[in-house]
Amino acid sequence: MRQVLTRRFALAIGLPFVVALCWWFVVLRSTGEAAAPRRPHFVSYTASVVTVQADPNWAVKDGLTTGTARLALDDGRTLYVAEATLGEIFCTDFSTPNACVLVAEMLGDAPIWFALTPATGEEPLLRLPLPPIVDMLNDGDDAVLENGWVVPLATPTKRECDTATPNLRDFIARFGSDMEVSLNLGADEIDSVRCTAD
Repeated sequence: MRQVLTRRFALAIGLPFVVALCWWFVVLRSTGEAAAPRRPHFVSYTASVVTVQADPNWAVKDGLTTGTARLALDDGRTLYVAEATLGEIFCTDFSTPNACVLVAEMLGDAPIWFALTPATGEEPLLRLPLPPIVDMLNDGDDAVLENGWVVPLATPTKRECDTATPNLRDFIARFGSDMEVSLNLGADEIDSVRCTAD
């Protein structure tokens, strides 16, 4: 009789404790994931991709590459992407030359983050359309894009719009997402923006 009461007592005390502990871990994990800031990617190199030689399983899973790849670029450079490199792949046409554009954050000769994006626009070998600019950093030397990329700005950056603005910061504040942004692939910097609504 005493042993049964002891087991029941332990169960009565222990079960709510275990449930509370599990709930605490779930709440802590979800709060931690939501609060974790997204790291910006500082673009320091761009190029049109001529060919891609990749492992059969090369892809990005959970933000990291599986397998390795070699990218032959239009400026004559060959870039090696190691396994477990941070990356994003939006362009998967690896058989057509210059179908993709590489955007990368470099450490020496190695990418520490990269994105492959489709070559689009009127001059796909020279220019790449980018998402709108939402802010500027480093005294206006870098643009923060809507997708979190940080890209160098040309000095000056050409503003095309019927509505005059005194500077680029005012242009960004006025037009928000109503702008087209153009990256010069030769200079690795944004050199023009155009408003799409007045």
